[in-house]
Amino acid sequence: MNEGQLPLDPQWLLHRPITGPRNGHIGEQVFCEKWIDLQQREAEFREVDEPAHTIKLARILRHAQLPEIGERECTVAASWACYLGCNVGASVIHLGDSLKAGVGEYRRFLAAWAIHNTRAAGVNRGFRAIEFVLAPADHVSRDPFAFSRLERAPDLCITDYEVIEHLWLWLGTDEGAAWLTDCQREIDRRQAAAWRALHETINAAIVCGTADMVQK
Repeated sequence: MNEGQLPLDPQWLLHRPITGPRNGHIGEQVFCEKWIDLQQREAEFREVDEPAHTIKLARILRHAQLPEIGERECTVAASWACYLGCNVGASVIHLGDSLKAGVGEYRRFLAAWAIHNTRAAGVNRGFRAIEFVLAPADHVSRDPFAFSRLERAPDLCITDYEVIEHLWLWLGTDEGAAWLTDCQREIDRRQAAAWRALHETINAAIVCGTADMVQK
């Protein structure tokens, strides 16, 4: 274990988001899967020639000065990863890329998050972005005739904020960038496969419909 690294045992800690990826949302599914895969890799005893981004949550959060890493921290981190795969999370990443020249590569995503996470009256009903990210399912409206919306803020602690902020910082490192690129590459692959499957289904339906018309 590296000096200053917090204890983390992947055998008993689960890296699962609070609500999980939504059906049909490829981005959320990919980011969740890739995050779990990242956390399950061995870092302390890796070979010299093993990819540098094979690190665990303990190393990612080593500057947060947390007393320990437990299930809550893993859940918060996994929820953050899932958030990256939604349209709003993607917009924060895009904003971070645009801020690179101003604040530097390392802090660009944290700066974007600070802007996005600011509480503002009349925006998202006054809720902060982190409250959406870490809200349990029973805090969200399930009205079938309206968009899902946050009904009440979850009870968050300072550690939740620390974890999220240091994850955004990590995303600006070479290791974080490599992981982000890997996720986006897999999203593109799956989206292309889904489009091809849909296209083939439509073509088959057209051919079938045309054949029926000819027979009639």
